[in-house]
Amino acid sequence: MTALAAVAAFAGAFVQSTTGFGFALLLSPALFATMDPVEAVTTLLVLGVALNVLMLFEGVGNEQVDWRALAPMLAAALPGLVVGVVALTQLSKQALQVIVGVAVVLAAAWQLRRRGRPDRPHLPAGAESVRSHAAEPRAPGLAAGFASGVLGTSISVSGPPIVLWLEARGVRPEAFRASLAVSFLFLNLVGGAVLLIAKGSGALDAGVVAPLLALVVAGHALGALAFRRIDHERFFALVLLLVAGTGVASVVAGLTT
Repeated sequence: MTALAAVAAFAGAFVQSTTGFGFALLLSPALFATMDPVEAVTTLLVLGVALNVLMLFEGVGNEQVDWRALAPMLAAALPGLVVGVVALTQLSKQALQVIVGVAVVLAAAWQLRRRGRPDRPHLPAGAESVRSHAAEPRAPGLAAGFASGVLGTSISVSGPPIVLWLEARGVRPEAFRASLAVSFLFLNLVGGAVLLIAKGSGALDAGVVAPLLALVVAGHALGALAFRRIDHERFFALVLLLVAGTGVASVVAGLTT
């Protein structure tokens, strides 16, 4: 375990605990810089399982999840996870570092732009259940699921397509956070299993994962304590700058090595 990976694991867990996002965006470039790509993705998926379980136990209830809408989206992610594994094993480490960096920078820029707009109106309580029974186009959810699956097992940045889809549906904040936690837990569990089946146990080094897991737990605990005491707007802006910096560094590393 390198110091870079250790700092990124702790910081990523802390950031996600306080803002609801950021774990993979911070940790993925660090792991790709210090590990073999397959080991990097598998490690991040395993750590993501632990973090999302902690978030669910923290009080994000699955009763907020619209399962009728979420289930088809997650089903569409399954073939995407396989496609992502193929991409991971066929592309060079340098190419993957560039892809990771570009994806992270774009995600940070999108979050910053979204933050600068007035809050999107959410559906009132109970409206999601009504809407879920109405005739809705399935294509956006299926596309979001497939794209998230591909991104999850190729570069470990699966969140943006699901976030865009949930925002387009206008779900309430509680359902939004719960749906993300459930989706990430599913993608991390299944994606990690697919990678371990495809590459064997050599894709995961327990001696590296164990100390990183301890740092993830510590970062999450500290973030939960800080949640009520920080200025979220300023902290969010600082996080986006940090995320963008890690993305640029990943692109530079991929182009110069």
